[in-house]
Amino acid sequence: MDAKYIPLLLGGVIPALLYGTAGILQKMSAQEGGTATMYLTCFGVATALTGFVLHFVLNEGVGTRRSIVWAIVAGVAFALGAVLISFVLIRYQTPVSQLSPLYNTNVLITVSLGLWLFAEYQDVNMWRLLTGAVLVVAGAILVSGA
Repeated sequence: MDAKYIPLLLGGVIPALLYGTAGILQKMSAQEGGTATMYLTCFGVATALTGFVLHFVLNEGVGTRRSIVWAIVAGVAFALGAVLISFVLIRYQTPVSQLSPLYNTNVLITVSLGLWLFAEYQDVNMWRLLTGAVLVVAGAILVSGA
């Protein structure tokens, strides 16, 4: 495998598989009588334990205070999103196959903010990026109406 594809595999394809599987497992938890806050608590414990173990496996430092603050803010944003998804799965019995494409339009927010905050527009092909963004939006519209 060409070395330039390794980061895309490790940071893109494998996380996509894991996140996709996590969405199904979240629905399974909801179907088995789980609550939104129970899911969030268990998810948080599992995340903390995974981080604790990987801290030693990867032999990484702690980070700066500012990096810790940003990590906490990111965790709160992710947690609120996760609890809303669980709430909707439980309360409204929403099909995960319909919901997942909608909440995964988050890529548009990430791309937009990355282009703006980190000046990543200098490193990407904007036409391909915009075409992909249009396809993401079109897909979300199609799926939400399914």
